[in-house]
Amino acid sequence: MEPSDGRKPPASLASMQVDVTARLGAQAPATPTGLPVLDRLLGGGLRTGMLVAISGATGIGKTALALNLAYMAARSKAAVLFASATLDETEIVARLASRALHREYPESRTSYGAIFTGQAWQDAATRGPVSSAVDTVAKKVGALLHFHRADPFESTTLLRRAAGELWDRHDRVVVVVDGIEAWAAHCGGDAGRAAQANSSLDSRVSVVAHELARLGRGAAVVVTVSGRHAELVAPAATFSAEMRGLSSGLAATEQALALGARPVDLRVRKNQLGPTGIVPLRFVAGAATFEERAP
Repeated sequence: MEPSDGRKPPASLASMQVDVTARLGAQAPATPTGLPVLDRLLGGGLRTGMLVAISGATGIGKTALALNLAYMAARSKAAVLFASATLDETEIVARLASRALHREYPESRTSYGAIFTGQAWQDAATRGPVSSAVDTVAKKVGALLHFHRADPFESTTLLRRAAGELWDRHDRVVVVVDGIEAWAAHCGGDAGRAAQANSSLDSRVSVVAHELARLGRGAAVVVTVSGRHAELVAPAATFSAEMRGLSSGLAATEQALALGARPVDLRVRKNQLGPTGIVPLRFVAGAATFEERAP
């Protein structure tokens, strides 16, 4: 007999059919991040049921890292949903094209900002390489990397629907949510969204994090969150990864330094039980790319 309020009664363990291998995505290979040290710390890469929260100060490179993870997941033939309330399609293509450009033309000093603003298209010397880089991105991930431009305080319900469409067609799905603070928990209509906007930010971020963790039952989920809200997301996260800038110098080429190359550490923590390890990275801001560096 169900409770009078319509909720389902607690289920006994004997009545449950628990399939741990399916829950943790063990039936499908892990999705690589493109960063071998990070893959080892994550137990092989991104797996279904996993929520990875990337935190750090403003401008440290959280969005750039999240987009890099999305790109590499699509390169490995996983279906990827990248959702953001701040980036638009043009900036995403510009960032990914810049990444491709600097891999195909290592001596290039064209930044993703020059691609995004159109300056690179006005220069005959850079127009061809940039156009080639855009084509490269479309060829490599165009069919698997999907973008959802969110409205402010958009409900996680829409994310679940969008991810569900990918679950129906693909064995591996990765959902990347840029800026968890911009999202709202499940609510009804415009009135519900207005209530979320006026509610406590701490409360909303915590609830959204747990809802995205449930979304991970069918996908691996990566979210970015500001450093001051990291502890609100940590209870729902399988892994928390804090980005920290370093004050020490970085051995890099003049070209890389011109593009804003700087060292950062990604400090990975599992289930709040203590540090799992550090991923030493070099972030080339102008090329919108990350590489592992020597510690």
